[in-house]
Amino acid sequence: MSLRAQWKLPKEHGAWAMVSVSLALGMLVARQVSGRLILLIISVMALFIARESLVAWWRARQRGRSVPEAERLARFYLAVALVTGAPLVLWHHLLGLVPLGLLAGVLLLLNLRQAESLEDRTVLGEILAITGLTLAAPAAYYVARGRWESTALWLWVLSALYFTSSVFYVKLRVLSAGRRREEAQRSVWRQCLFYHSFLLAALVLLAVTGRVNLFVLCAFVPILARTLWALLRPVRWLNLTRIGILEIVYSLIFLVFLTLGFSPPAQ
Repeated sequence: MSLRAQWKLPKEHGAWAMVSVSLALGMLVARQVSGRLILLIISVMALFIARESLVAWWRARQRGRSVPEAERLARFYLAVALVTGAPLVLWHHLLGLVPLGLLAGVLLLLNLRQAESLEDRTVLGEILAITGLTLAAPAAYYVARGRWESTALWLWVLSALYFTSSVFYVKLRVLSAGRRREEAQRSVWRQCLFYHSFLLAALVLLAVTGRVNLFVLCAFVPILARTLWALLRPVRWLNLTRIGILEIVYSLIFLVFLTLGFSPPAQ
């Protein structure tokens, strides 16, 4: 049995990138490093990893079966998340993490219920998951700064908008590679076009009103360009490994330019 299977580590490379980039984004924009961030990183990653075991445990319980290994790992990961996260609230008095934790818990519960009915791979299910994963960005920023600032909200919104793009793009590429299901292809093509038109319009509006600068716009250029190309020239071949690697590269570009887009906060 592989290490991933033994410890029930998440299989989705994209999900790993989302939570890791979000954590890094919050830390880099805050321009501060402290021991509190180490506790937060451990807590967030433990909660993220716990999801795989929780899904297996949840599904088994709903079917009246027992999966002691998944239950043991789920309890272990949740305990790690609690033990490392609690000091941030109780010792460091970062009470702003409480509503974030509650929101993350609600989104995780919704995701588990969707996974039970195999709806976690729908567009709505994946968007809800992204909304939860990108909470790591405002959490890291808040823990680093020690207080809430509007920048934390912007990091969450921009990260969620960015990573949601991949939901529509990957579905477009997968369906475009098929020779059948033409109606499904047309539907996802329209959805992809609508979302990225909305994304582009929102970015332009934010730029015109001075809410974001050129660096922030540049952070979204790669995904807008790759989506436009896929919409205009659908490709019939599919290499998911190559797509996954490119998405990670785009995420790193997003991380760099969004970090540059936010000036160092005043000390």
